[in-house]
Amino acid sequence: AEGECSGGLVDMYSAKKGGKGGAAVMPEISHSRDTLYINVVVKNGAQVINNELERLAKTRWEQDRSASVEAQAQAKAAAGDKSATPTAAAGGLPPKRREFEWFRHIAQLNIVRLAGLALASDFTPRRIAVQLSNDLYRLMTPRMRKRGVSIETEIEYRVGAYFVLGVNIKEIDWAVLMRHTHREVEERKRQWREEKIKKELAEAANALQGKEGSDGEEGEKEKKTTSGWRIMYHFYIPSLLELVAQCLAWLHRVHWIISVPTCHFWYHVLLRDTMRRYVVATTIDEIFQYVERKGMEMDLEVCAARMQASFMLSALRELRADERELKKKKAEAESGEDGGMIVGPLLGPDIKEDKGGPTPPAGWDPPDNLEDINFEMELPVGFRRLRWALLHKDSKFQLDAFWVERQYENIVVGEWSEHNDHIGLPNVPAGVNEESFVDVSQEYEFLMPKSAFVKANMCYDKRSIIEYNDHCFTYHAVTRSPEVPYGNTFLVHTQVVITNRGNNKCGIVCSVEVEFPNGPPMIGRQIKSGARAGTAESFVLLGETVCRYADEYP
Repeated sequence: AEGECSGGLVDMYSAKKGGKGGAAVMPEISHSRDTLYINVVVKNGAQVINNELERLAKTRWEQDRSASVEAQAQAKAAAGDKSATPTAAAGGLPPKRREFEWFRHIAQLNIVRLAGLALASDFTPRRIAVQLSNDLYRLMTPRMRKRGVSIETEIEYRVGAYFVLGVNIKEIDWAVLMRHTHREVEERKRQWREEKIKKELAEAANALQGKEGSDGEEGEKEKKTTSGWRIMYHFYIPSLLELVAQCLAWLHRVHWIISVPTCHFWYHVLLRDTMRRYVVATTIDEIFQYVERKGMEMDLEVCAARMQASFMLSALRELRADERELKKKKAEAESGEDGGMIVGPLLGPDIKEDKGGPTPPAGWDPPDNLEDINFEMELPVGFRRLRWALLHKDSKFQLDAFWVERQYENIVVGEWSEHNDHIGLPNVPAGVNEESFVDVSQEYEFLMPKSAFVKANMCYDKRSIIEYNDHCFTYHAVTRSPEVPYGNTFLVHTQVVITNRGNNKCGIVCSVEVEFPNGPPMIGRQIKSGARAGTAESFVLLGETVCRYADEYP
């Protein structure tokens, strides 16, 4: 409720606005060119999608079971008295079953839209923003004091899921801050070494089980590529904040007679603004931990006073645009209208083999998903038809439908490295072995639209087929975004698994994982959160686009 947050505590911002003693509880801070502003927008995470899909799936399962029981009862009655059920005698479905199948078809076409609405809804983010803004106000000062930093804070502004926290740094105990920074830097390095060892052991185990590709030349090529990435990252300092952290960690090993005056010189003469931003940024990891425990994601930006007004204006403009889009989606869902533009039959023609039942290969197991599963559901489109739309060189589905919805620009799509004419065909010609499609790759690039938190930037993708048969196809994409902050420190891995469920239906599972080739930077959690949120929106939109075209061109 407005004016109250978690645990029944008073909402400081509402109390201050309403004049209910809030000014005494949360005194206003003085504003100067040294004031820093933490801008936060709370978002729904992939868990919201999963919860909504699980709820809808449970409802459909219960209805399916009820309809099946009734259909069996009517079939038995028809066997005893054929005149009792004219529909069954005519070879059709019982009326109740036929009604359920119609409902099932409609539900499949709209279930992704409902998941998209759940992802775009701001009800839960609003509530979490109230809690988070108050918790940051109460807890940030004592947390920073443990780092040797004395601050004063105030909730400057809050609307919906967006809030701004003003911070003034009053005093810094450099000896304490150096000790704390050294501990954090060493802990990040230790965790990265452990993760690296686990990954190498897992890769070795997979190699022993024969799950790795048998092509030695390709494996050697991949090994060289990975080594090159690591060498490049090893000598690269991703940002001034990382440089400040590393220098403070090194100075911790030096006697205080040298280290403390050095810090004062840097702070007051050379790097005042950068070091102030670093001090505030040291709390970002804890903020993201808090939001992750709530099953949410968020965007966060620390702005200097001279940049705050323009950034805040941009953020509010984006929030208003999102609110208008949400209202439009809700209106379309309530009216049953289709909101997107239909270019044409971009999914391709209906394929007769998709009407049969699924035939998984003997001993088949689905590929392992990546770290975070963002989207999982059933799509009302045939398996071979969707495979053609997503993989074949002549398909314009992604270029003219999906990527247009994502508002990508400057799109360049390369050819498959091998079998460019055959990948995605409903039936491959004689003499072509589908197993040879595995490990074939395709590169493409595009310009991502700008947002309040990230400027427009080029992305470079390389997707590889890791499974291909008439029951399942899977592609794994690796995305580089070198133009975004810290863009040269991470790779975003996404994986899409499509399985044949027969009767013109297929299942889709989308997952994501972020890799830091040379260890995570200090804002590693923020990067992971952004990747999860961005890919969740992309996967849901892919499902919506497929359903919309399958409905228009069944």
